[in-house]
Amino acid sequence: MKWKIEKKYLKIAAVTLGVIILSILFKYMLEHEGKISELKNTVWGTLAPIITGGVLAYLLNPILNFFEHYCFTPLGKLLFQKKESAWKKFSRILGTLCTIVLFLVLVVGGLYLVIPQVYLSLSKIVTEAPNYYNTVVTWIDSLDPKQSELSHYLLLGLDRVYSQAIAYLNQDILPNMDKIVVGITSGIVGGLKVILNMVLALIISIYVMMEKEILIAVGKKLTYSFFSRKHANAVMRGVRYANQVFGGFINGKIIDSFIIGALCYLFMTVVQYDYAVLISMIIGVTNIIPYFGPFIGAIPSALILLMMNVKQGIIFIIFIIILQQIDGNVIGPIILGDRLKISSMWILFAILIGGGFFGVPGMILGAPCFACLYALVGTICKKFLRDKGLPTQTSEYYGIDQVAVAGSNGVVHKKEEQKAGEKEKGETPAKEMDNE
Repeated sequence: MKWKIEKKYLKIAAVTLGVIILSILFKYMLEHEGKISELKNTVWGTLAPIITGGVLAYLLNPILNFFEHYCFTPLGKLLFQKKESAWKKFSRILGTLCTIVLFLVLVVGGLYLVIPQVYLSLSKIVTEAPNYYNTVVTWIDSLDPKQSELSHYLLLGLDRVYSQAIAYLNQDILPNMDKIVVGITSGIVGGLKVILNMVLALIISIYVMMEKEILIAVGKKLTYSFFSRKHANAVMRGVRYANQVFGGFINGKIIDSFIIGALCYLFMTVVQYDYAVLISMIIGVTNIIPYFGPFIGAIPSALILLMMNVKQGIIFIIFIIILQQIDGNVIGPIILGDRLKISSMWILFAILIGGGFFGVPGMILGAPCFACLYALVGTICKKFLRDKGLPTQTSEYYGIDQVAVAGSNGVVHKKEEQKAGEKEKGETPAKEMDNE
């Protein structure tokens, strides 16, 4: 007699074996934390240029599409006429070249303009810190001439914050700025390694942009080879949605933050405030973080100006509030639209959870990641509800008390209908449950 293994027992055995293997791996990781950390650093150091190059190519893809479709494809068709492969290759090469050149001009030009200004601003802050401290102390004394207990605690807190800020600037920020400048100018080993990784990432991004159709086709091929047609189609839909969410959100946020930083710089230049480049850079970079970003950037910037001149600080705070209102109601909706398609409450949760686990990158990417997860869970939930013959719209569940069980084709009972039925039958909910 032929011995046959039932599939359910085979699945149970596979799950049990997987749990045992994961338990062993978890135990090994706890016992060899140093080796795991060393291995993680090695793997990340090896994959960093590849990952960075892929991300860079993904972010630059909209610029490539613009150059390719609107600038060089018409020219290629005119030059090569019916030779489709020739004009496509021509437009791709020139589009990629222009994209990389534009990126390098923006990055190198931005660093050339920003880094010296930021370094000078930080140095000036450290040099002028005692004067700023005395200004704030004088202002607090003028508010409370009688030197009450409140002003005493304010001065103690100010003294502590001042000491910590100066120590942080002297011990962490300025030495690192010196290292960056020295690394770029003299080519020390650390600087060379960073530059080498950047060059490798740039080269990889060029290859990815040149061969993006082939890479996408290979990904589709692998997807349809590993999954059934139904599941592969679902994966493709999910990837397209994730691309729409991430691409639109990240690129839109970068453009939006650049505009906000430029407007801040323009305002500070017009009113002739100090540290225009430093503060505008802080405002622009932190604006990438949804909700909390404007506050993260505005608080230290306002404190810097308040220490210099209280009036300047108050005017700057008013300007930031107006700027954020313009960004939230005009600039943001025009550039971003409703990319995430989730409520503000879920975005807030996503930022808090992402920031708690992954820091600043988690705060930036938490919202689009949660939007994709929300869409996935919603799709699965709708499928299960359809299989059970239940409504899929959330609004249908506002007044539901309970749903009829087997034999009633999934009839939904509202609270009002349930009460009316109980009155007609003369039964209480407890009796009805007993009958069921």
